Amino acid sequence: MAVLEGITVLDLSRLIAGPYATMVLADLGARVIKVESLTGEDGRHFGPPFYGDVSVTFMTCNRGKESISFDVRTPAGKEILARLLRRSQVVVHNFRPDFVEQHGLGYEELRRVNPEIIYYAVTSYGETGPYRLKPAVDSVIQGVAGAFYACGEEQDPPIRIGLPIVDISAGMCGATGLLAAIMEYQKTGRGQRVELTLIDTMLNFLAGKIGETAVEGRPPLREINLPIAVPSRHFRAADGAYFSVSVVNNGAFKRFCKVIGRPEWIEDSRFSGNPGRIANRKTLLAELATIFATRPAQEWVAAFDAADIPTGPVNTVPQMLQDPVLRGRLVEHPQVPGLPAIGFPAQLSQGMLKIEDMPPPPRMGQHTTAILKEVGYGDHEVARLVAQGAVKASG
Repeated sequence: MAVLEGITVLDLSRLIAGPYATMVLADLGARVIKVESLTGEDGRHFGPPFYGDVSVTFMTCNRGKESISFDVRTPAGKEILARLLRRSQVVVHNFRPDFVEQHGLGYEELRRVNPEIIYYAVTSYGETGPYRLKPAVDSVIQGVAGAFYACGEEQDPPIRIGLPIVDISAGMCGATGLLAAIMEYQKTGRGQRVELTLIDTMLNFLAGKIGETAVEGRPPLREINLPIAVPSRHFRAADGAYFSVSVVNNGAFKRFCKVIGRPEWIEDSRFSGNPGRIANRKTLLAELATIFATRPAQEWVAAFDAADIPTGPVNTVPQMLQDPVLRGRLVEHPQVPGLPAIGFPAQLSQGMLKIEDMPPPPRMGQHTTAILKEVGYGDHEVARLVAQGAVKASG
């Protein structure tokens, strides 16, 4: 039996942060009904790249869900939503607060329909406060929070982290919050309001940098080689390829010195302890650059592996996919050939569905007719709603 069997989730969210969180609930056995607009969820069109005519972004965040398509702003849409709410335990959205207020989608309004509902809202800066109506996306949040100046070296321009780290981590954090609320609901029968903000998600990544500024009274140091453990970064080898190696304690540094042929550094006061290595890191890194330019990257990785030191090649994505061990972490869904699926990082030995046994991401409105009938609409009513353009059904 899956952990969340018997829990129904209404997913009104779009793009990544909300859909990723609800996908995790689907992995755990919840029934997730994706409520899409009449033109489809924004994420379907968020590309390239596309898998067929659907965005790869959408495909990676929506497995295991059903899709119903209607407009929550219309009287017909409000009635459909109310019927769905009465049969659900969780509702998720990432609408801006003014849209929520204008269309009666706030917590107090929805709990009048279902007093036990768990209401989960994803916002940029919070539902209250001066920034409540400021639109934002992953890259904007990274910049506002100071993350662009937490990457690269001191002389570099601002650097955006080229991955949707705010959105994906928000989805992971959101799944945690939702699971906690569901646990409380299962114990007490009470729902509650849960809010996740994108800005708080990014600020958590920056906790060390914020602390550094507060404690030291200066901007945080900006270096690829974080000055908390040295050496801990990537280097270029003789063949032009890069590899990464990290020394996190003095025992590892002794082994490191033997691998690189510098045993005298073990007793060198400049490098014998991590504080000294940090203070003298520019000298150390310059010498290491010369040493590492003498052998190919694969030889260095093999040598550090043998010495039990964290190391690995700096791969391109195609190179990563050629590694049979890493490729083996991905799942080939039988109905989605050619697009590897990626499991949630925390995998349960019991109570979690296997990706290959879950339905693939749904077509827009794929389940509209079935869901409408389930909540009490007759065949003629469904046909009328379709004819009026109040809903869309793809069969």
